[in-house]
Amino acid sequence: MKPAERARLVAAQVLDRVLRGGAYSNVIIRTATEHLEPRDRRFVQRLVFGAVRRLLRIDRALAAVATRPLERIDPLVLSSLRIGAEELLFLGAPPYAAVDGAVAAVRVGVGEHPTAFVNGVLRALAIAGEPEPGGEIAALTAGVPGWMYHRVADQLGPDEADAFFSASNAEPPVGLRLRTPLALGEPVAGIDGAVTLPAMEGAADHIASGTVVVADPASTAVGLAVAAEPGMAVADLAAAPGGKTWHVWDQLEGEGLLIAADRHPRRLASARRRLPAGIQWLVADAAAPPLRSAAFDRVLLDAPCTGLGTLRRRPEIRHRIRPASPAELGARQRRMLEAALALVKKGGRLVYSVCTLFREETVDVVSGLKAAAPAGLPGETIDGGLLLAPHLTGTDGMFISVLHP
Repeated sequence: MKPAERARLVAAQVLDRVLRGGAYSNVIIRTATEHLEPRDRRFVQRLVFGAVRRLLRIDRALAAVATRPLERIDPLVLSSLRIGAEELLFLGAPPYAAVDGAVAAVRVGVGEHPTAFVNGVLRALAIAGEPEPGGEIAALTAGVPGWMYHRVADQLGPDEADAFFSASNAEPPVGLRLRTPLALGEPVAGIDGAVTLPAMEGAADHIASGTVVVADPASTAVGLAVAAEPGMAVADLAAAPGGKTWHVWDQLEGEGLLIAADRHPRRLASARRRLPAGIQWLVADAAAPPLRSAAFDRVLLDAPCTGLGTLRRRPEIRHRIRPASPAELGARQRRMLEAALALVKKGGRLVYSVCTLFREETVDVVSGLKAAAPAGLPGETIDGGLLLAPHLTGTDGMFISVLHP
């Protein structure tokens, strides 16, 4: 196969694993493209991320020209059609390149039999183009289900919702946290130690040496809100995968106690292998942490959430969140928060953070408690906390709240 055809096959395989297998696109793309040249690796990422972001529009367009229902098409064939449609409709590829590339990918990945079908569908799509949008124009443009768009629009207003989803559909820069002062990247205004780069290549040596950590600036902002100091006792109750834990450890400068807990043993073990020695690791549920009450100067609860704020990096989340998910998670987050508050010393601080915007997981969770936005960080102050988002701060979406017992 030619390199471009091989890249299209890899893109179809990755897309299938994301949509059917539950894989995270930002993780699987790294491993699935290791054997490709950098140019082809970027091509695969562009195809997959674009197809996931515009899946609702792509499937609508394919359904209008296909001679059978999409659900009756072989999964890898359908993924190849989706990749071809992304090229035809949104990347401006010449029809012959997109069609021939999809046909070649199917021939190698599935066999000769479906190639005529793929050729016919994509040639018809090249002529017909995308159908006129229906009633849910704003949601379709955003590439999200109607309920999700309206939930965010009701909370932020239609204009800000459009701005959020538009920014969430853009390619994000690489975010880094500097562990030592370095002349590297573009500093992020208001978030000390956070920088961005257009691509990972410029930071590879620094990442390998441990002088910088890959972290979106919104995550670095969470660590700054914790503001741990040497000699303090700190508990991180939902620590995996460990990025914020590492930030807190750096703040302690090797003096003090840091307990990093998580209910998932494998994720905790993975974090432990990557992070410096000296952190105390504990497999525990943040809703019932086996820790002494009023024993910690700082407690961090970066709670599991829907992840809506990470759409830039994990676009498939839009297809996985159910309408009931924010409320279900919000109830658990509140239980975790109440348990976390009991661990904080008088005069200490609890930081609650979630990488989402849904009010059921943000302002509703901290409602009725002594909650406020952290000082000195960029973003929009809302009830009981601070909101960072791609359209506001150029970062992932993040809600940060500081609470006192």
